[in-house]
Amino acid sequence: MFQQLPSLNAIKAFESAARLNSFKDAANELNVTPTAISHQIRTLEDSLKIRLFERKTRAVTLTKEGELLAASANQSLQDLLSTINQLKGSPRTLTISTTNSFAAMWLVPNLAGFQQQHPGIDIQIRAEESLIDMEHDRRVDMAIRYGEPPKQLETKALIHQPLIQESIGFFATPDYWKKHSKNTSEAVFFCTQWKNSKLPNLGIEETIKSIVEDTQPNIRYFHDENLTAQAALSGQGIAIISHLAVENSIKNGWLTQGTDKMATPITGLHYYLVIPKRIQTNQAAIRFKKWLQSTLAKNKPVN
Repeated sequence: MFQQLPSLNAIKAFESAARLNSFKDAANELNVTPTAISHQIRTLEDSLKIRLFERKTRAVTLTKEGELLAASANQSLQDLLSTINQLKGSPRTLTISTTNSFAAMWLVPNLAGFQQQHPGIDIQIRAEESLIDMEHDRRVDMAIRYGEPPKQLETKALIHQPLIQESIGFFATPDYWKKHSKNTSEAVFFCTQWKNSKLPNLGIEETIKSIVEDTQPNIRYFHDENLTAQAALSGQGIAIISHLAVENSIKNGWLTQGTDKMATPITGLHYYLVIPKRIQTNQAAIRFKKWLQSTLAKNKPVN
């Protein structure tokens, strides 16, 4: 019945190269040489008697026939992988992509709780600011993102799961509060200026100006929330930062929240989970999602 089908290795090589638009990247993904990828694809083209790629000096692009085969190959391999995962009881390693600050300041400090519950599941964390193409990049299983979840929470290939809306507050060391809680005009404020220009303005600067009424406030900016927190932890000023980001520092008494006008939290954006449908039945993924949801629910900020 399937005698006329090309080899699975050839289909895998073609699908990877088509998805990544690169023989070299496909070779890295499949742990083979670019020459091997090129040979597999050439053999596939010869067997089908059609050209699948237009080969240029530094790039390859799909032909119309290649685009048609690529869509079918991708969907077929995803279906096959999902079934195999079910039969095997799911892979025991999950690769999670998230921002540098969320990884360093919340996920890593809390991950021991998950490992205690599920010692057989290995969690690998990819901390990065660039967005992963979750629909096609199989090097990542799930992503925790910051911003506003898409209005359409489910697409053909992805599920978007809202996790928690952050609450932003004013935090500093106890010693810094003693010196500046009453004289805010001399205080230094640290804010995070996100690299993603599409994120909405939360009006944090305006809130600071309404608190420091008599003078222009001294506001300094970082592009990483981790650095914002570190500046406050070193006693240099007041960080206007997510409760989630400083949760561990609050528990240890290193940072405390301000009082009076600086005690009112600012409503922030959301953290949400992106799950490819190809792993939605993966038991390791299901357990990680449930742990993430329950742990975030337990650690809501105390105002």
